[in-house]
Amino acid sequence: MRDHDPDTSGSMSPRIVILPPVQSFGRLKADKWLLLKTLEEAAELVEAGKRAVNAPDFQTGLNARGDMLSEWADLLQTLVNTAVAFDFTNVEIEQAMSDCLERNRLKGRV
Repeated sequence: MRDHDPDTSGSMSPRIVILPPVQSFGRLKADKWLLLKTLEEAAELVEAGKRAVNAPDFQTGLNARGDMLSEWADLLQTLVNTAVAFDFTNVEIEQAMSDCLERNRLKGRV
């Protein structure tokens, strides 16, 4: 394993995550602002995740996990808004996810 490859030896098994329908709303303009908003939400998820991983006790960890889920939902919302703003079709999104899975399969990650 190279230094920059993630450790995939964790105890979690792969699974399919079923996402609920997510309604786009708000500012749906295909521009830099929306792309940066997505980056901001991703950074907030990372920070919440670091708090959860480094929690000093169980209760703090539970609170941080709740914060992490909230930030995850915010990120998902901005991704949906981006899909709508840039006019990605559901078929295109499904194909992009299929392509992503295949790329990862070829790299031995799946």
